[in-house]
Amino acid sequence: MSDRALRSPEELLADLADVILPLGKIAVASSGGVDSTVLVVAAAHILGPDNVLAVTALAPMVPGDDQEDASRVAGLAQVRHLTARLPESILDLPPFAKNPPDRCYHCKKILFDALLALAHGAGFNVLCDGTNRDDLKDYRPGLRALEELKVMSPLAGAGFSKAEVRALAAQICPDFAAKPAMACLATRIPTHTPVTLAALKRIDTAETLLRQKGLGQVRVRDHAGLARVELEPAFLEKGLAPDWIVLVRDCLLEAGFAFATLDLQGYRTGSMNPAANLTRQEGFS
Repeated sequence: MSDRALRSPEELLADLADVILPLGKIAVASSGGVDSTVLVVAAAHILGPDNVLAVTALAPMVPGDDQEDASRVAGLAQVRHLTARLPESILDLPPFAKNPPDRCYHCKKILFDALLALAHGAGFNVLCDGTNRDDLKDYRPGLRALEELKVMSPLAGAGFSKAEVRALAAQICPDFAAKPAMACLATRIPTHTPVTLAALKRIDTAETLLRQKGLGQVRVRDHAGLARVELEPAFLEKGLAPDWIVLVRDCLLEAGFAFATLDLQGYRTGSMNPAANLTRQEGFS
């Protein structure tokens, strides 16, 4: 499938319907990102709004923009939306205080346990998430947690690539089609460095400010108060004018970083995971 043309929106909806129609009704872990947004809106179209429930975890490691967008998605799809607010004290738990290479596994267990409770309490026995086919190729310890909790991934089941998710988004939820990939804020902190509320807040603030200034897809990696900024490679290839350098610096200082650096390799997923990649090569999954 990787070497064939993208399916049309009609084909994508039909293939997704083959996966979710037998389920009757589903709850969707709505993060506010493009993948889960497409799933919520498409599922409402396929199953009917009354048979779809959006559930969202409000937690310190979830970007503020995503939390707001999850609410917008529910309104767009005209589905019921329930939220579970996790306290800041969860950052004192070992998965965050120790931040091991498989932190994502433990984090997903915590978040999806809360979402499953919401779904089951509302009478929805099936919880789905927005994992797509391309996600399965990456190092994602959280996928093991979803498997253990029996969370379904209809987009992956229907063979959706990231590009196809974006293509369908352009048709059924165009306001979200170009939204930058966000991901858990804890992924910006090096393994074995504690995930703290202060770090999460300055990361979220910095990335929000930079996106508001027009920098699009951006990651701010936090190295004990030093910001390592990843911008889109195309942006780097054009070169940063002095006024852009000042803008980036000022945004990071405003967010609370003491120092700012620019990663010359640009934006890429998983740049904080060298130890995790080594673990995977040794057989961990």
